[in-house]
Amino acid sequence: MKKTLLLFIPAFVIMIGIISCGNSGDGGLLGNNTVNFTMGAQQSTNGVQFTWQPSVDVKVTKLVLGTGNFRDSITDNSGQTYAANQQWAYPNEYTGVTSGQQWQFIFTGTTASNNQAYTSTINYTIP
Repeated sequence: MKKTLLLFIPAFVIMIGIISCGNSGDGGLLGNNTVNFTMGAQQSTNGVQFTWQPSVDVKVTKLVLGTGNFRDSITDNSGQTYAANQQWAYPNEYTGVTSGQQWQFIFTGTTASNNQAYTSTINYTIP
């Protein structure tokens, strides 16, 4: 009985770890803080631009986005602070974006208030 219990405990811990790694749109920070992003899409001149709203004031150093086999990486060396709850968009436009597509966005940067590093992964379905 003790051996069975000892085998069950590591399996339970691993299972909890896997479940907690789900993509809820929350980005982890060191400590107890999180950075969340709300995603959107808007029609632009030659395609679709993706919009985003951070939950706190942030600086973004890199955004990696993609769908299927397509990936794009945007480096942001501007040092700009992106204010919380305001809509932002990089000028990049994407063609072939269709309703129902699954996109993933990985934001990397620091919080503006205390310069704490974050990485936030968001899965977004095109409406």
